[in-house]
Formats: sequence, C-alpha cells, structure tokens
Amino acid sequence: MAHKRVLRVAETIRRELSLILDRKMEDPRIVMATVTRVELSQDLKYAKVLVSLLGDEHEQERSLKLIRKAVKFIRGELAFSLRLRAVPELTFELDDSAEKYLRIAKVL
Repeated sequence: MAHKRVLRVAETIRRELSLILDRKMEDPRIVMATVTRVELSQDLKYAKVLVSLLGDEHEQERSLKLIRKAVKFIRGELAFSLRLRAVPELTFELDDSAEKYLRIAKVL
C-alpha cells in the first residue's frame, strides 16, 4: 500500500516541478528543462529528480548548475503547491537516457 503512495506522490512532484521549472523560474540561461522522472525514498524525505536539458554538454551543465543553485526557491514553490507534511530534499541530476537511446539506435 505504501508503495502506491510513493509512486503517486513522485508523479505529483514530477508534474509540479515541471510547472515550476517552466513557468516560475525566470532565468533565461536555463534552456528547456524537462523533468523526466522523480525517484522518491520510501519515507518521502529524499527525491532524486532527473531532468533532460536541451543544448550541448556545456549548456546542459550550466543549466543544471543554475537549477541546483535555485533548489531552495524550487522547494519553497513545491511546498506551496503540495499538501505534504514535509517537502523532500531535492537533488537534481541530468537524465541522459535519450542520448543512450540514440547511441543504441546508431549501433543497431
């Protein structure tokens, strides 16, 4: 039963983070950030957020650094929109699954 709740909360966090990154982050240096997946711990205290970013490696790293710098703002906005007792600690990581897919498709 708890597993279903974790999945449901993770999906809600993914949706809300997508909205926050798209509409409330007003930094033009962040290039088209898409939240692809949120991995949430069983106790809902920690969340690993995988984001996909457009651009070359340098632009992606710069955008990821800017997102990591704004984590307090993002958590505050998330706390405002979610109805949880405690908002999880967020860690942002680059999702490179699309690049892996292209590499595999090229090999095949």
